[in-house]
Amino acid sequence: MFQDLYNSHYCLTAGETDAHGLLSAPMLVQKCIEIATRHANALRIGYEELSSAGIGWVLSRMSIEIERYPRINETFSIYTWIESYNRHFSDRMFEVVDEGGNTLARARSTWVAIDMQSRTMADLLAFERDAFPCLDRPCDVAPAARVGKLGEAAEEEPLHFGYSDIDFNRHVNTVRYLERLLDHWPLEHHDHYAVARLDMTFNHELLYGTPATLRVEQHDHTTDCEITGPGGRRAAAFRIRWRLRRDME
Repeated sequence: MFQDLYNSHYCLTAGETDAHGLLSAPMLVQKCIEIATRHANALRIGYEELSSAGIGWVLSRMSIEIERYPRINETFSIYTWIESYNRHFSDRMFEVVDEGGNTLARARSTWVAIDMQSRTMADLLAFERDAFPCLDRPCDVAPAARVGKLGEAAEEEPLHFGYSDIDFNRHVNTVRYLERLLDHWPLEHHDHYAVARLDMTFNHELLYGTPATLRVEQHDHTTDCEITGPGGRRAAAFRIRWRLRRDME
C-alpha cells in the first residue's frame, strides 16, 4: 500500500550543526532532499525505476520558512507528501516538527523529470497515477518568489566548483550552491542574523570546473542572489529573508 504521508525521525549530531550548535540551512535542505528521495523510492518512482526509463528527478524550486532551527542533540521529525503532479513536474511539501509536535519549519518544492541523455523535460505518463498519491494537507508556504534580473551594481564574487561539489549526475550539487552562497557573508553577520525564509530556483546546471560568478543585491532585510555561468547565464537564483538570530533560538 502506498504511503501518502512519509516521515523520518532524527537526532541532530554535533557533526551536523553549524557554528551556533544548530541545524544549518544547507543541512535542512539536504535532509529534505534525502527524505524526498526515500519517499520516492518507497513509492517506486525513485532512482531505480526512473533511471530504467532514462529519466531522473531534478529539484527545480524550493521555498523554506523557518521558525526555529533544531539544536544539537535535539530529536525532530520531517514529514513529506506530494501535493500535486503532472506529466513533467511534481510538487512536494515538507514539515519539520519537534518532539512536542511544534512546527519548526515548512517547505514546498517542485521537482522536474528530465531525460538524462537530452537534459530536457521527460514525460511521466508511463508511470501509474497511483504511484503519485497526492495528499490534501495544508502547507502554508508561498511558492518561490521570482528573482528578477540583478542590477549592474550587484556585488560579484568568482566561484570555482571542484570535485567535491558535484554529484553522480556530474553537475553541481544543490546544497553546494547554498553553502557557497552563505559563505559570502562573514561569521559576524551570521552571529547576528539567521535565514528565516529561503527561496531557491534552479535554471541551468553547472558542471565540474565551469567558471561561475556569485552576484548579490541587498534590500533591507532581504537579499537577492544569483549564480551565473559562462556568458552570464543564470544557473540558480535565491532570495533570503533574514531575522535576528536571537528571535529564532
